[in-house]
Amino acid sequence: MAPLKRGGAGLRVMLLGGFEVRLATGQPVALSTRKAQALLAYLAMRPRQPHSRDKLAALLWADRGDAQARDSLRHTMVELRKALPAPANLIAERRAIALDTAGIEVDVACFEARASAGSAAELAEAAEIYRGDLLDGFVLREPLFEAWLMAEREQLQGLAIRTLGQLLELQCAAREAEPAIRTAMRLLALDPCMESAHRALIRLYAQQGRRAAALRQYQTCVGTLQGELRTEPDPETRQLYEEIVRCRDAAPRADAPGLARPSPRRSAGTPVAPVAVGSEPESWETPLIGRDTEWGRLDAALDEAQGGRGRMVAIVGESGTGKTRLVAELARTAAAHGARVLTARCYESEQMLPFGPWVEAFRGGQVVPDDPALLALEPGWRAELARLFPELGTAELSAPADEPRRLFEGITQVIRSLATAQPVVVVLEDVHWADEMMVPVGRR
Repeated sequence: MAPLKRGGAGLRVMLLGGFEVRLATGQPVALSTRKAQALLAYLAMRPRQPHSRDKLAALLWADRGDAQARDSLRHTMVELRKALPAPANLIAERRAIALDTAGIEVDVACFEARASAGSAAELAEAAEIYRGDLLDGFVLREPLFEAWLMAEREQLQGLAIRTLGQLLELQCAAREAEPAIRTAMRLLALDPCMESAHRALIRLYAQQGRRAAALRQYQTCVGTLQGELRTEPDPETRQLYEEIVRCRDAAPRADAPGLARPSPRRSAGTPVAPVAVGSEPESWETPLIGRDTEWGRLDAALDEAQGGRGRMVAIVGESGTGKTRLVAELARTAAAHGARVLTARCYESEQMLPFGPWVEAFRGGQVVPDDPALLALEPGWRAELARLFPELGTAELSAPADEPRRLFEGITQVIRSLATAQPVVVVLEDVHWADEMMVPVGRR
């Protein structure tokens, strides 16, 4: 909201996202009791609308007798008069009370006015005003007041969802990608099952070239719909996802069976073409220097893997010591010599996405539904993997969705099938941020 003019009488009553009252100068106004706060909030929601004293007394003091409740109401009105810009703001008649908002700015009224205007600018202002639920965190154990608050809160939240939905449509039409992404994320915070917002976010990420983010968002959409509603995405959402899956990276793939291994092998100090590691393409044009010992071990492990003896190597160390640079060199060298490289990175913010790094690794490695490695799997394994990759078919929702061992085994089956055609190198970065299902036994 635009601030009131400084100097002179004025009050800002903010009810969205909590309860706060400030003078036009910015100085906070303290109301000593929750009943005073609740009374001001109730009156401010419908300015100039008279409310009977009996109704207000029952609303806030239902556990007291009529006389005592009316007396408490009178004392609370005295406190409010001291806080308001002018005594006349509190209209007290013999049987009814109302609030005159002359010189008082109420965020709910501003939000409703902007939301009903319809222009992109005013919808954006309305979205900014809506900081959160009505009186969020405000607790008053009065049944009638709580019932009123719940009804008003739901109504305003519904208006916020409609407002953000309209704003998102206008931002997408105007190709305002970043503001549209923020709006879509706010919509999903209010309603995680709003599939149209998921779909808009997937499309926006894809338009920005953030393919991995688009695929992760689809997976989030699938998981939310299955977990909350026990349903699958709409055909429109699945079609959008399949279009993104079919989209190939510009870099050539070295996944043809029997691909000859170039010789001699590039040294660690030879510049190579960029390879995406952790879904974040980076160009490493400078030679790798000062890592001869570490590179020698990785090079030897790669030789063994290409000779049929697979190895697991852990690269540990403090942040900023060059681990990612070393891994990127390994990934590019492996790809240049005919290996299929699957890379992914774990993120602290995505620990709630089960097996997210494996999803990213397979999709980034172009393990698509018609891949021979997937077609070679038994139908049971394909059905199991459909929990992570819905494009493989519909998973049996009646089966336990939280059994990680079957998913672990399904992933193993895919890697084993891929390795029958060519060497496979799997690079998982920042495994300490992996989700609990992916790393169920303690983190390092």
